[in-house]
Amino acid sequence: FGKNLKTFLKRKLNEFQKKFTFCTLVTNEKEYLQMVESAQNIGFVGEDVEFIYFNNKKDNCFDGYSGINHAIRNANGEYLIFCHQDLLFKYDDRADLELCLQELAQLDSNWALAGNAGRDGAGLAFVRITDPHGVDQRYGTFPHEVISLDENFIIINRKKNIACTASLSGFHLYGTDLCQNAKLLGLKSYVIDFHLHHKSGGKIDENYKLTKKSYIELQCSRKKSQFYSTSCSNFFVSSNKMLNYIFNKKF
Repeated sequence: FGKNLKTFLKRKLNEFQKKFTFCTLVTNEKEYLQMVESAQNIGFVGEDVEFIYFNNKKDNCFDGYSGINHAIRNANGEYLIFCHQDLLFKYDDRADLELCLQELAQLDSNWALAGNAGRDGAGLAFVRITDPHGVDQRYGTFPHEVISLDENFIIINRKKNIACTASLSGFHLYGTDLCQNAKLLGLKSYVIDFHLHHKSGGKIDENYKLTKKSYIELQCSRKKSQFYSTSCSNFFVSSNKMLNYIFNKKF
């Protein structure tokens, strides 16, 4: 049985037909094609790379949350790169990204997500990007573990079983949602040293505020106090350590 299990696990790890899948929500075809061409120019070509997109030019058939979940189920790549259409790969190349991922795997076998901008648990920003806020920005040391990632460029390690929260929707905060879902599974998220150009500096609009409200409500529901009953025992869980101690001591 042990040998069969090892064979099964090895086959599962090698089941990916491609190395990289790029996935994008597209509203501007010209801008998207420029992004694809720039990625191809730095080495993302050949049989082990695929580019897929969701056509949102007329209607938003997928948003950030549903788009990522659909791509995770259908992509062929070991690494799913979910990125904006207004990116240009004009600085670092494929070899640089592969080196970053190798270093990340050596550092932490439980890494699930990587990106070029995010914040850690202390609220510190870690950024490696060129965008309207500045050229050749480098804030922090890399790779650095974070609790949120900017949505312009997210690498999903498909060897790890993660997804966005199905009850959420919209085009904001799905990077944060992914990172927090990964954390719940004991997985890690990192900002890496991969430099690219993002044409947009991001914006906070009414849709962002609505998504933020929904996400706060989600996290509140996850942290609510609850009694658990199993076939073997009863126990109580809340965000309050004192209540946990009192009720579980009583049980």
